[in-house]
Amino acid sequence: MDVRRLNYFIVTAEERSISRAAERLHITQPPLTRHIQSLEEELGVLLFKRTSWGVDLTQAGTALLRHAHNISAHIELATEQVRRVASGQAGRIDVGVFGSAMVSIVPRLLRRFAAKHPEVKIVLHNTPKERQINALHQGRILAAFDRYLPEFPNIRSERVCREAVWVAIHRDNPLAGLQRVGVDDLRGEPLIDEQDPSMSIACRELFKHHDFEPLVAQKAADLIAAAIMVSGGFGTTLVPESVLNLKLPKVVYRPLVAEIECLIDLHCAYRKDEESPLLDELIECARAYTPQDGLGDPGEA
Repeated sequence: MDVRRLNYFIVTAEERSISRAAERLHITQPPLTRHIQSLEEELGVLLFKRTSWGVDLTQAGTALLRHAHNISAHIELATEQVRRVASGQAGRIDVGVFGSAMVSIVPRLLRRFAAKHPEVKIVLHNTPKERQINALHQGRILAAFDRYLPEFPNIRSERVCREAVWVAIHRDNPLAGLQRVGVDDLRGEPLIDEQDPSMSIACRELFKHHDFEPLVAQKAADLIAAAIMVSGGFGTTLVPESVLNLKLPKVVYRPLVAEIECLIDLHCAYRKDEESPLLDELIECARAYTPQDGLGDPGEA
């Protein structure tokens, strides 16, 4: 059923006159009459009957009018929805996340995005880096947030923020009595490393400068798991500042003091050829991100 002919039918039914309907539609009467007749032929029913003052709906016409109004409303709604999606005002955005970035930074960033785009559904995919990259390549997610992202020809990676490195220590460890922990204080200290080497990559130059080879006693799936293992007394670990929001029993946090600066980056990755207004809006939020002041008391949870 042709949408234009359906609209011609609605206007004619409302006006109860071919001449007034044609005037309202800005066309002449003969083509309007032909459109109505064509619709009747398609349906195999008579939609209008002529009267002394114009036209009136038949029972079939009355039934069609109810449906026609609904169809017209749905078309208008669909048109508006499509336009809102195309302009980035509505739709769905799939985002890959993993590990410590979910403690504060990514939720804060996504809340800002959601406040600007309340009609956009945000779907999070908590998955390790390799799967995030695969999902990006396959178009199953639009963006991924992670600490360290290797370079790929068709993937662009932008830094969202840089964080200072802290030390997560069990409260019974003598290091917990220090206000600040130096690199030399970690010599011989059993460290918990993560399977994804985000922190070790960030601290590589720091360790090299201090001629320091970390004593890795345990491996954790990510930085959050490493901090949890500290709570269990399995060792000490280095964490980005945002992890201080993670309050764990028997864990204290101390700033790491070193001769050279040690920072760990959080990146946002996306496909270079992706054309999505929603992605553009998300990237703008990521570029405008600034860490909030006051991460809370970095002492014992």
